[in-house]
Amino acid sequence: MRKALVIPLIALLSLAADCAAASAASSSLAAGPITVGVIAPFSGPAAEFGTLLSAPCIAATDLINKSGGVLGHKLQCTSVDDTGDPADAVPNVTRALATISNFDMAEGLETNTAATTIPLVNGAHIPFVTAAGLTGYDKTKDKYFWRLTPADDANGAAMIAYAKQKGYKKVAVVFEDNSTDTGNVPGINKAAPKEGVKLAVNTTIPADATSYSSLVATLIADHPQALVFDADPQTTATFLSNYSQLNNGKLPTLITATDSLTPDWYSAVAKAVGQSYIFHHVALVGSYFSQSTPAFTVYKNALLADSKTHGIANTLSSVGPPASIYDGLNILALAMVMAKSARGSVYNSDVTKVAKHQAGAEVVDSFAAGERALAKGKKIQYVGVLGAVTFNKYHNFAGAFAADVFTGKSTSRRSTLISASEVSKLLG
Repeated sequence: MRKALVIPLIALLSLAADCAAASAASSSLAAGPITVGVIAPFSGPAAEFGTLLSAPCIAATDLINKSGGVLGHKLQCTSVDDTGDPADAVPNVTRALATISNFDMAEGLETNTAATTIPLVNGAHIPFVTAAGLTGYDKTKDKYFWRLTPADDANGAAMIAYAKQKGYKKVAVVFEDNSTDTGNVPGINKAAPKEGVKLAVNTTIPADATSYSSLVATLIADHPQALVFDADPQTTATFLSNYSQLNNGKLPTLITATDSLTPDWYSAVAKAVGQSYIFHHVALVGSYFSQSTPAFTVYKNALLADSKTHGIANTLSSVGPPASIYDGLNILALAMVMAKSARGSVYNSDVTKVAKHQAGAEVVDSFAAGERALAKGKKIQYVGVLGAVTFNKYHNFAGAFAADVFTGKSTSRRSTLISASEVSKLLG
């Protein structure tokens, strides 16, 4: 997977085994840039996620390269198309691991294919940052796994906490029948009785059906005050259009995930039921981060500065998973600098040190600031867009949640906060 520099045989014979290992670690890079593999769908029906997951990589590597790169090497983002299908993901990722030079960092590994791609990348000893929400990774033993975004069940619990805040006593739960969306349901089921919220209907639907009228009629008869709902743009548009037609133009509030904050979702739903509904009756629930910190400003400006990400900068700067990828890549890059090695088996153990709060550490909010501090021999604590990150022993971090509302085609504003302790209690 990676080309090592050749060490003369005489030198090898004169070194003890531990020195040989250290030498191999420091010389693992071939000529050329360090590759960050963006493992995501770049073709097929979920191809939009490839664009969304590439953008934080572009923002992070632009800034890292502006600071001179890592260990004298620039970084590059390389697309690895998993197509959103596990059957395609395995050969495509396997091929990439075998052929891409200096493949020393990865990100993406999204929910639909994570169960097949994560073992491959972890087995290759490549540290990776994922936004996959599968709850099976809450207590993973995968050494090279790092996640700075909550699992799907936590997001589901946060949706119910928001419904409770708004005083809804009865909600209908409808999700598209894929692992990306239905992962929220266990958290919903656990949180609803604790919050005193009745689930009128709790079901899944196939994507892109021509009509959902039969199910919609059942929902209308049960009079839910809100819909806890997540599906692709066209499925959402068809479902809401059916609801409006069968209910004299009236629609309940829609509580969905922040990944619906995309131009495609907005356009499809606005065409079906109007912009006014989106602005006044849709809540986007997801992980919280402040949009008023210097770290956030650096992140958003980097998105705006690159022509490949400028058009979706507003969308990305409001959504947690891309921000978690950006922070995660900065942390991995600083771990490389700290370890003086790009080999995953060496720098992986420094990842927690980069983010950990420790006495005397200099708080840094960018790769450039962290690199300068390390060059002076200082300890650092990276506090980025997500704020302070505390990884647990399973390499997971999940912070607080927020609900946003649309202010435009790809913009939003904060509506309310949902504390991490409240969500944790609902899942306990």
